Amino acid sequence: MALETYQAKRDFKITSEPRGRKGRATGNSFVIQKHDATRLHYDFRLEMDGVLKSWAVTKGPSLNPEDKRLAVHVEDHPLTYGDFEGIIPKGQYGGGTVIVWDRGIWTPTGDPHKAYKKGHMEFELDGEKLKGHWHLVRMHGKPGEKRENWLLIKGEDEEARHEGEADILEERPESAKTGRQLEEVAENPDATWHSRPEGGKAVAAKAKTPARKAKSPAAKEQDWPKGAKKAAMPDFIEPALAKLKPTPPAGERWIHEIKFDGYRLQVKIEDGRVTMLTRGGLDWTEKFGRNIVDAFASLPTETAVIDGELVVERDTGASDFSALQHDLSEGRYDRFVFYAFDLLYLDGYSLLDVGLLERKHMLEKLIPENSGKLRYSAHFNENGGLVLNHACRLSLEGVVSKQRDSHYVSGRKGEWIKSKCSQRQEFVIGGYVPSTAMKNAIGSLAMGYYEDGALNMSAASAPAIRLRRRSCFTNACRRSS
Repeated sequence: MALETYQAKRDFKITSEPRGRKGRATGNSFVIQKHDATRLHYDFRLEMDGVLKSWAVTKGPSLNPEDKRLAVHVEDHPLTYGDFEGIIPKGQYGGGTVIVWDRGIWTPTGDPHKAYKKGHMEFELDGEKLKGHWHLVRMHGKPGEKRENWLLIKGEDEEARHEGEADILEERPESAKTGRQLEEVAENPDATWHSRPEGGKAVAAKAKTPARKAKSPAAKEQDWPKGAKKAAMPDFIEPALAKLKPTPPAGERWIHEIKFDGYRLQVKIEDGRVTMLTRGGLDWTEKFGRNIVDAFASLPTETAVIDGELVVERDTGASDFSALQHDLSEGRYDRFVFYAFDLLYLDGYSLLDVGLLERKHMLEKLIPENSGKLRYSAHFNENGGLVLNHACRLSLEGVVSKQRDSHYVSGRKGEWIKSKCSQRQEFVIGGYVPSTAMKNAIGSLAMGYYEDGALNMSAASAPAIRLRRRSCFTNACRRSS
């Protein structure tokens, strides 16, 4: 379909949609726009031959491979349409509210032109919300049927979800461009265009900026960012987890943090009382001594929930999990350091829907620079591969990459990716001790390694030897971080 069809359906003196023109046929962007018109639907668009090939997905995309979502092929749209977010006036074609629900890059499997002509396109999506393998399949039309119906289907891969798992449409309803909900855009007069204002030309109607709400006394004059919501102190927030990838993602949308080798903890501060919860929600406050607890209690806040990792560092500055376990077993607390990398709640406000960089900025202001026990986990804007290379040279665990404007999403469903430095060593197993906690399980191993032709069985002198719960050989072991 040519852009003439798109342009013929619209009066650009009235609508703020871009007139657009055909672009260079070299890009591979995709965009999904949530469109509240006569009925709510999602417009799925793939950049191809200088335009956005477009389908109206009536129920929206599903991550369940069992769901075959109807996708009605509509007219091509200009590339500039991929950035459109606002209100199409009533009476105009497609009148209603539009937000950019997702956007990113698509990579076709094989020749996309042949696949499009054949009626079965396979491709990978790398968006802010949708990822992995997908199919677009054209259905056999009925005689006399004018519209061209396709099916949008998620491929079976690690990004797929199945019956009973969270619906991505309900989980992430916000705009990938601005973080706004449909209702927020609909209520914003700045997004509405009028065809006959004073002077006769079509211009955007600019509303007066609404007065800022009174700042919360509990927030100590905190200037709350977009997405912060007044809420009660949560009992526990399931932590966000990273997906393992061999290399960090590329692009300016990503920031990169050092991956720590310790215990992942969620710290709650409530009127001076500090609670340190494990990844599973267990209260481990008493395990780490008073120094860390007192450091959190002294922070300038009444209530907060902080996400981070407790570590013991070697002389090189790298975190050492085996040293952490040793100190815990010996009741030694002086070497514990907590690296804070996210702020989930502060002084009566939930920050889960605030962009990542905004959360980190607030966290950085909360953590004192000269604290020996609490440290802010800084991030890098450089190329992810370069950051990982430097981390590996310093014998660090790896890096965690996060989308800079992403919300905090519990579980392994968000935009966090971890890439590890792989280090290998061959060991000789000299014996084992059965587990005292579970039948048919290994409690510990006696291992050695060859050095200069001699077998060294001294674990104390062995470089980087450790038996960690996250890497043992029985399903009785559980990950600790």
